[in-house]
Amino acid sequence: MLLRTLPILALLFFAACSTMQVQSDYDPAFDFKTLSTFAVVYPEKKAETLTQTRIADSVKEEMLRKGYTAADRSTADFVILFHTDVTRRQQVVTDYQMVGFYPYYGYGFGAAMAVPVQREYSYDEGKIIIDALRPGNNRIFWRAVATDRLKTFETPQERIAYIRETVGAILKSFPKKQ
Repeated sequence: MLLRTLPILALLFFAACSTMQVQSDYDPAFDFKTLSTFAVVYPEKKAETLTQTRIADSVKEEMLRKGYTAADRSTADFVILFHTDVTRRQQVVTDYQMVGFYPYYGYGFGAAMAVPVQREYSYDEGKIIIDALRPGNNRIFWRAVATDRLKTFETPQERIAYIRETVGAILKSFPKKQ
């Protein structure tokens, strides 16, 4: 019994530790039923990075899984464009420490008081923004943003798995092909 519930508990523990936040928005007047083919467009940079290639591959895999067909940009019904951003964030945490005469056992012996101590932590926050737009007018009809603390990975396989997980979470709200 314990061996069967242990993986479930571990999954819940790691899911609870996730700091990723995903938000999506779309144009309610847009008819998603008209969509069939898509093209993934890279952000305009001088050179592709490994991360950009992995994001583009993950977006393509996820859209194929949803039933859409990959096409050339010139013939696609819609274009998927993604952007990445890294921001340095600060977090202030207040902790209370006891100071005074010890030991303090309730009322009586010793005199102590709690003193607030503030600590500041810095971390990098990554953001992936995925937009879906019509090629003719370049108007965005769907957008989703994932924000998470940047993590350190030991291997490329771990990075690829994390990118796939993130892109899957972002595109979860994009409707399947009908």
